Amino acid sequence: MTRDILTPAQAAARWLARDDLDQSPQREQFAAWLEESEENRIAWTQAHQMWDVFDDADDSDLIAAMARAARQAGPEPAAKPFWPQLVAASIAIAAVSATLFIGAQQGWFDRSAKPTQIAVNEAASLTAIGRADYVTGGGQKSIVDLPDGTRVTLDVDSAVDVAFADGRRDVRLLNGHAFFDVAPDRAHPFAVQADGRVITALGTQFDVRLTSGALRVVLAEGRVSVSSAPGGAAAPPIKLSPGQAFSAQPGGVGKVSPANVDEALAWKQGVVEFRDQPLSEAVGLLNRYTRAQIVIKDPKVATLRITGVFKTGDIKRFGRSVSQVLPVRMIAHDADTYELVSTRR
Repeated sequence: MTRDILTPAQAAARWLARDDLDQSPQREQFAAWLEESEENRIAWTQAHQMWDVFDDADDSDLIAAMARAARQAGPEPAAKPFWPQLVAASIAIAAVSATLFIGAQQGWFDRSAKPTQIAVNEAASLTAIGRADYVTGGGQKSIVDLPDGTRVTLDVDSAVDVAFADGRRDVRLLNGHAFFDVAPDRAHPFAVQADGRVITALGTQFDVRLTSGALRVVLAEGRVSVSSAPGGAAAPPIKLSPGQAFSAQPGGVGKVSPANVDEALAWKQGVVEFRDQPLSEAVGLLNRYTRAQIVIKDPKVATLRITGVFKTGDIKRFGRSVSQVLPVRMIAHDADTYELVSTRR
């Protein structure tokens, strides 16, 4: 066979283009290919997840056309030379991947013309620090336009308190996760307080996550400084450049490290990316986006590692996808409870 001269991505493109994986001997050959290496399993997960996006892009003529083109570029049966078609399939899938990335950035998959504010208090509360002004619950996200033109994207289970008064633009992230697209105003810096820190910007884009007291700030554009909040332990301000992240545990000093901005902001497009993370950790994050929940009772299943890009809000699809690359299957206990169990005996 010529399989050994293919990269994992090219081989994944070949398998993805076939429509007979449920038949012998293709089923057994595909299973053997998955078992050959972790690279093969990662390539298959990424290719498979890309096609899943097409399920939600039926209203885009461009995406539909590219999907058809990539599928038509698939390899011919093994009895015929398939190398040119295989290369075409790989190129087509790569082209679709690039198009999907651009489309996601331009909002092709946003079905709602107007953002929905999940909860908001009286407008007067936007001038003083107090209770939360904007709140999202489980499975809910919201885009909020603040009075100065700043746009805040709230992730699930998040809350912010806004105080615009006396020439100041102050926001507190009480819990959860938010992305800030700050309206430029040099005379009035924009400050976000979270977990004893203050992130200050003039006009920029940055992401702030606050979970279990742990803080992470990722800078996408512009510049920000991270300093201690008033009354906290004094520490010199830390300045971030685009592509950098600041992370701190409760009571910790914090550190700056490189960040993959696309990965950090994937949640805004309704997807999450995992890189060699425990399955329990992946499930914990995905459970935040749905009423239905996945449980893992087997400690060995919980410690399995997962890599790939997955849609949020659809745990059944996640169960199907993860069962393709890990020795697990998902069983339903009731309409809102699913369990990942081992297929190993």
